[in-house]
Amino acid sequence: MSRRGNRGKLAAGKAGRFFGFVVFILVLCVPAQAAKVPAAVGQRCESCHDRYAFRAQFSDSAHGNNGCTSCHAGIKDIGRHISGEVKPEAVSCRSCHQEIERKHQKSVHFLSQNIQCQDCHADIHTLKKSGADRKKAVTDNCTKCHSAEEYALMGHGQSLLKGNRDAAACSDCHGIHDVRAFQTGKKKDILASRAYYTERCKACHADEVLTRRNNLSTHTVKSYDESYHGKVHSIGAPQLVAGCADCHTGHNILPRKDTRSVLHPDNLKGQCEACHPGIRPRFVSFEAHPDPGNFGKYPVLFGTTVFMIGLLAGTFLFFWVHTILWWWRTYVQECNIVKTGIAPSRLLTECDAAQHVQRFSVRDRVMHVLLIISFFTLVTTGFPIKYYYTGWAKIMIDFWGGPAQAGLFHRAAAALLIALFLYTLWLSIRFLFPGWKAKGWIGRLLGPDSLCPNLKDLQDIRGMFRWFFKKGDMPKFDRWTYWEKFDFFAVFWGMTAIGGSGLMLWFPEESSWIFPGWLLNVATVVHSEEAFLAAVFIFTVHFFNNHLVPNKFPLEPNVFTGRYTVEALRHERPLEYERLVAEGRLDALKREGPGLLTQFFASLFGLSSLLFGLFLTALIFWAAFFY
Repeated sequence: MSRRGNRGKLAAGKAGRFFGFVVFILVLCVPAQAAKVPAAVGQRCESCHDRYAFRAQFSDSAHGNNGCTSCHAGIKDIGRHISGEVKPEAVSCRSCHQEIERKHQKSVHFLSQNIQCQDCHADIHTLKKSGADRKKAVTDNCTKCHSAEEYALMGHGQSLLKGNRDAAACSDCHGIHDVRAFQTGKKKDILASRAYYTERCKACHADEVLTRRNNLSTHTVKSYDESYHGKVHSIGAPQLVAGCADCHTGHNILPRKDTRSVLHPDNLKGQCEACHPGIRPRFVSFEAHPDPGNFGKYPVLFGTTVFMIGLLAGTFLFFWVHTILWWWRTYVQECNIVKTGIAPSRLLTECDAAQHVQRFSVRDRVMHVLLIISFFTLVTTGFPIKYYYTGWAKIMIDFWGGPAQAGLFHRAAAALLIALFLYTLWLSIRFLFPGWKAKGWIGRLLGPDSLCPNLKDLQDIRGMFRWFFKKGDMPKFDRWTYWEKFDFFAVFWGMTAIGGSGLMLWFPEESSWIFPGWLLNVATVVHSEEAFLAAVFIFTVHFFNNHLVPNKFPLEPNVFTGRYTVEALRHERPLEYERLVAEGRLDALKREGPGLLTQFFASLFGLSSLLFGLFLTALIFWAAFFY
């Protein structure tokens, strides 16, 4: 090769090296946002920054594909940097981890303690992705600042350290970069934390695969959701009721047999007193997660549930069959009258037929209106909690101003109902013992003006069913029918069951001075099932007997007007009519017909109540059987 050719190659080599140097300088001048920098730059940085972490470990770290200047920005003159005249800008993780930074700036770590990224991710140059050991790595990192005794050696943490990958790590409950800022000491934050952590607990304990793998049961979550606390939590006011951590605490998740557990018998009373001050030791026998279907573990609760279901089934079976047969028999009879065009015979004069008689006093009518208002208030404030999982429940609770306000109205209506019951009891005593004289009380108890059942009622029931099947005439009734007497005495059973259980649940602390805590579990079942029985019975059977039967449809107004015609008295209660005539008392009961305002109120209030009750029945049936 000629000398000229060699000189050409040397010149080309020098030009290439010069061009490479220029490219190197230009690369250093690229802004930090360029992120990816050729490896040559990193190699050049390592000529000075030659620690083992930079030289050997960084390339295998989580940021190994990044160039030095992707984090250490602002170095535009390598010479001035080497001389120490120019230093890189402060490292900002935000340039790459924007979403994480956004979460972190709202976390309690940043807001309360100004913790920065590097405080947890200390040696960023050697940081590796944790992989399969992520949960343990997070726990190890958190317990550098937070006491390991509170978590790592208690319950979840202990299980995790023993190798159970399903056990909750710190991040499963608290998150990592978005640790919620609840620890401000303000009541609203404390209550908000209750809601947040309850949902975190339910997320794992409702997972059937996870719980089955760890020999646990999802019944824990189901039973909480079915409790008063769980229902209010689900309906949108979790801050008002106890959450998981209120009973189990946040970290001390230990078996009840462990003396360090807050659920140990020696510690349980103190734990319960945090929400229920003044309780007696017997209160702690209350079961927070009962299973009414488990006879072996909860025999009394199981028996109560079976009894209440049997009571509902038996009551509805008899009266719904009774209602259907009565409706069909009356409907056919009314249709035949219309078809033949033959009006029923009238034994009264035109004057007497148009005359009205007093059936209910003003006191009776006022009590009935107050009863209706109280009952509707109880249904619309109580059943949304019972059927918390329906769409209409939240709407109805919001109408009352939320669960807290609904609870106040529920208790006020209950107090009114109890007052009406006690007053009725007082009137009954006065009826039996007028002037506090006991003579003749048995005759008054079993007499025609009494609401106490007697042998004639059994005969009337038999006669009614014979009439249903056209085997005889409809029985003749006196002042009160057997179904009216049932309604009256059902109040005594209902107020004992629903009122007694309601008072126990209203005053659980005071109840513990008299009853053991497990009786609150029984009271919960009784209160719920008896409420269903009362509401559905009133809205179906009672409404039909008094308003929807074809010969009275759509409304029997005498309970609101207090009066009905002598013809209606003779037709519906012939024995009472004959008795009043024989005793010469009929004329004393005759009144003018109800006035315009009275009739308007009877129609408006009566029909509105009837339609609203039927609407509520549809919602209840939808929730109970079809939702």
